[in-house]
Amino acid sequence: MLKKERKRSSPDGNAENVAAYGADGPETAEQTANGQESLEQELTKKSAKPKKSSKPMKSVRRVSLAGAVFFALLFAFGVFLATFTAMSVRLDAAVDEAKSASPGDSPPGGEYGEYYEKLNGLLSYIGEEYVRGADEEALWDGVYAGLLEAVGDPYSEYMTADEYAAYTAERSGNYVGIGVHVTFDQSQDAIAVYRVAPGSPAVEDVAVSAATYNEAVALVAGEEGTDVSLTVRRGEETLDLSVTRAKVEARNVLYEKLGDTAYLSILSFSESNVTEQFRNALETAKQDGCTSYLFDLRNNPGGNLDVVCAVLDELLPANQTILHIIDAQGNDRTRETETDTFLDAPMAVLCNGNTASAAELFTADLRDYELATIVGETTYGKGTMQTISALSDGSAVKLTSDFYNPASNVSYDGVGIRPDVEVKLTAEQSARFYLLSHEEDPQLQAALKALETAAD
Repeated sequence: MLKKERKRSSPDGNAENVAAYGADGPETAEQTANGQESLEQELTKKSAKPKKSSKPMKSVRRVSLAGAVFFALLFAFGVFLATFTAMSVRLDAAVDEAKSASPGDSPPGGEYGEYYEKLNGLLSYIGEEYVRGADEEALWDGVYAGLLEAVGDPYSEYMTADEYAAYTAERSGNYVGIGVHVTFDQSQDAIAVYRVAPGSPAVEDVAVSAATYNEAVALVAGEEGTDVSLTVRRGEETLDLSVTRAKVEARNVLYEKLGDTAYLSILSFSESNVTEQFRNALETAKQDGCTSYLFDLRNNPGGNLDVVCAVLDELLPANQTILHIIDAQGNDRTRETETDTFLDAPMAVLCNGNTASAAELFTADLRDYELATIVGETTYGKGTMQTISALSDGSAVKLTSDFYNPASNVSYDGVGIRPDVEVKLTAEQSARFYLLSHEEDPQLQAALKALETAAD
């Protein structure tokens, strides 16, 4: 990661080779000069004797000066050797400490020993030399995150303990709020409530004014049992409302009867309660006398593999392949349906460019078994599976570990699924997607028409 050697700069900007002098280079140089001067004076005093002849005196001075220089050089070499030895001892001690430290303090050796040793050295260098000070835990989190980022896969990531806890809570199927689905309405420059979760404390059919979308959404969240004050606009009327926050079950399967068609919007396959909500929606549709089924997976980002398999188990014949799972070694494992709750009725699937992952598997399987007509736009194209491994400190690693293919075993990864009936939304319709009425939605209308044709 470091591309250039780094040198310590002195205050005047000149690069200084630290290794040549050691940690106390200037001080050592000063001591050596003082030592040489005192040694020469001492030797001169001892060798000088009062004699009348000037020649012996000159000879003695020559010998004394030469000896002084010799001993001074010897002394200087001794100081240098001592300094060098001290530096070597410090370096060896640092290496030994790195090798003998516990796994929590320093990475182990083994196959990647030289890389671990370099990493430990870099972290130590930052900790000792970085002038602003660095948080050790943040440094290690950065190392872990960078390692997963360097894999080059957009779906693999490292999560800290806090991030993983939030990730888990998000998929529990419950949250605290007022129970509304909102979107930003560009035409009104406001947040618009387009759907209210059943059993929630929300007020229906209100447009919530806000300076910014994200800030307003964040302000509505809060602790259970507390109130949030809202200023809302309904047509030309402005109202001040107080809504009590409560625990709300996330609704990811929404049912509506459109003529003889059961219209099911599946928002995500992430939460564990999706399967139960899907079964309940199918049962309600049967009780309502629906004879055809339209599954809307537009903007569905995917989710949990077990959840989507359980949902498909409600639609496909028994003992049929749901998917192929292909691991890093090329091994091919299959999962099959376990129940005989085959839905024998005309079906259609709505999809778009944001239909991804598990939602694509749902779409592809109904296509492969020729059970549904696919309407809309080509899907996202994500045919890989991520495995989440929780670590002992509460953090976790999400790594792309497998490819998964639908029943046909033909991968759509990076390609997507092309619809049988292609219908594109205009830019304006896409911007107001969640605010479109059924009559204004050309993709929905095309899917209903396809179901009518299938029924005939």
